[in-house]
Amino acid sequence: MFLYRKLGIEDAQAWLVLRQEGATVAPSGFLVTEEESRAMTVETASKVLAYGGLRGVFDDDALIGFCGYRPQRQARTRHRAELGPFYVTPDFQGTGAAQAMMRGVLDEAKEGGVEQIELSVAPANARAIAFYERHGYVQFGVLPDAIRENGASEDALLYRLQLS
Repeated sequence: MFLYRKLGIEDAQAWLVLRQEGATVAPSGFLVTEEESRAMTVETASKVLAYGGLRGVFDDDALIGFCGYRPQRQARTRHRAELGPFYVTPDFQGTGAAQAMMRGVLDEAKEGGVEQIELSVAPANARAIAFYERHGYVQFGVLPDAIRENGASEDALLYRLQLS
């Protein structure tokens, strides 16, 4: 059984390794480049984790996946949260780890009064799109020119899940 929880500064080294792996093996799932990811130090990773916007899925004590989960704090947008990136290490893809992490996010969102979760995904990331759609996310738009790399512009697909 997998464990879902908020990541803390004690998870900095494990998260940093997994983030670097993700940026390398699944670059379309990350806004950060492989080079930017490798440049991050454990000290900087600890500061990022201190903000509280990252969640993880664990197999025993090993971090095997993580996602960004950022509920909005302002009164007028408190019903919304942003999800992403969402990554599970290849050895645990297809094992239920991603589903456990998504269930954890959805449970946390509902408990926190969040009614809408939003995310963006690269059009070429068919596996992620299928995963999100299986969980009820619906495309509601396209963000043109969302990413630029090597002189090329890429759009992002915008998805949301209504919880209420």
